[in-house]
Amino acid sequence: MKDTLWDKIRYTYWHVIPYDWRPGQMWYRLKCFLWKRYSTVKPRSLPHTWCDRCTLLPHAMFEILSQFIERECSPGIVEWYGECGHKITVDGEERYVRDEMQELYDWWHLTYLKAYPEVEEALWAAARPYHPTKEFVELSDEDKDEAEEAGLSREGWLEWAPEWESDEAKELWDLYMDAQHKLERRAEKELMARMHRIVNIMPYLWT
Repeated sequence: MKDTLWDKIRYTYWHVIPYDWRPGQMWYRLKCFLWKRYSTVKPRSLPHTWCDRCTLLPHAMFEILSQFIERECSPGIVEWYGECGHKITVDGEERYVRDEMQELYDWWHLTYLKAYPEVEEALWAAARPYHPTKEFVELSDEDKDEAEEAGLSREGWLEWAPEWESDEAKELWDLYMDAQHKLERRAEKELMARMHRIVNIMPYLWT
């Protein structure tokens, strides 16, 4: 069939104007830049203030997972279960990828962001009555001289030297602090393991 005049104009337009510079694509990129921001990840679990990269990384990873579950696969267009459902092996157990995603999602929102902080706050509340009556003392002149020789400033030098009202108060304080440290180590260990699990399901985070 012979090309019409409109076809010739269209083919010429496609040949002359690069794809990214066509009006439709320019409008799409402008909308994404101003409103959609598909490639910008802002963890809802963090404020806009400064945080260390070691803190930002897990929050960003779980935010990406959370957005994927909430916006793209609930219910989404992918057949996650049945004969066509994707599966993955976790700790020697085969499970559907969608179930693995949900387990990670639930752990992040219900355990890491909610349960662990609540337990930590409860431990702090229990420890407050046994807080040291005095926490810091100023360094001696001799220690300041040694620190100054090492190139450190002399301003506001303090040394951790806590004092308690009684031996019992110290024992209880140490008990609660030890429990809190164990909680922090457990949370960090679980977080690292689940971050690895997110990496393992990365090939399936698309729709």
